[in-house]
Amino acid sequence: MQHAMTMPMSTTARWIDTGAQVLIGATAIVAACIALTGAGLGRHGDVPQGRFRMAMEAYEAQQWPQAYAQLSAAADAGDPAAARVATMMARQGPLLFGQRFDVSPERLQRWDEATRGLLQPAQPALTSLETDARRDGLPPAVQVARAR
Repeated sequence: MQHAMTMPMSTTARWIDTGAQVLIGATAIVAACIALTGAGLGRHGDVPQGRFRMAMEAYEAQQWPQAYAQLSAAADAGDPAAARVATMMARQGPLLFGQRFDVSPERLQRWDEATRGLLQPAQPALTSLETDARRDGLPPAVQVARAR
């Protein structure tokens, strides 16, 4: 039976590795707490952020690309909790996750605004029969069938 030869890790490398694992675990705990306390709900508390929960499940399973994709989409929609975690992943990707997550400076700026509550969450396009959330007075592009 062959034994793989491994180089012993230096003390510094062990400290960095341990620190990265602690940060990953702490981030998962904080994100789970945010999800459980309802901080991931929309401004009016009426629309749960299911995408955030799915993203955190992928995060906890260490499926980093899937988690980042879902967190990014939720952050783009204005979810402050998702914006916070997506920003951390984008900035600390190589150190904590061993990979780089691409993000533009403009997108990071929008996520920062979402984190501080300055970015309005996405509103539904259709709000009632023959009306929509647009303010320009034009008829909606999608018509709702009337009930019989």
